[in-house]
Amino acid sequence: MINKLKSADEAVSIIQDGATIMVGGFMVCGTPKILIDALVRKNVKNLTIICNDAGLPGEGVGKLLSNGQIKTLIASHVGLNPEVAQRMNTDIEEDKLECILVPQGTLAERIRAASTGLGGFLTPTGVGTTVAEGKQTLTIEGKEYLLELPLKANFALIRGSVTDKFGNTIYNGTTQNFNPLMAGAAEHVIVGACEVVEVGDIAPNAVHTSGIFVDTIVGGEK
Repeated sequence: MINKLKSADEAVSIIQDGATIMVGGFMVCGTPKILIDALVRKNVKNLTIICNDAGLPGEGVGKLLSNGQIKTLIASHVGLNPEVAQRMNTDIEEDKLECILVPQGTLAERIRAASTGLGGFLTPTGVGTTVAEGKQTLTIEGKEYLLELPLKANFALIRGSVTDKFGNTIYNGTTQNFNPLMAGAAEHVIVGACEVVEVGDIAPNAVHTSGIFVDTIVGGEK
């Protein structure tokens, strides 16, 4: 069996400037903080970050934002981090942030579409608003829908409560949120795990994310 265990710094060493990265979590609940910290230390720039939100000031994805590492943010809710608005409106070009807001259900389904190999899906959410700009619309039985396309990434940073050495992962409670969706939608998946156990210690029916989706495991997540 391939040894997937690495330190946090080793795990993110392959992430380069300009990468597209999905980050699990919901208002930093279920966000892999140990991996975010390693990415801050690596100081890669011009990242496209796909996540539910912008974290909090100096916490979660907010750390990457404060460190000037995010070029484009694709998220549903950014209101709890005032730095998003500050960077969107700055006159300093190198500090300017592009923020693309996506309705939360649409964001989840776009990621799910990528993880399941679908070519997209139809939704009425956003019809007649700025969300629809540049998108194909279809009318079915008299109702208008937007065609939303899959959302993929080079890397996914997710947080597991318990992960075995193959990568089979359990998420406790609401830490599950976006993590299992993102595990299937990225080329390379890194799990920050609170507890790493031996293969066989997790009951098969308890697994939320199969180890076949996981490339790297980092222990020590809080």
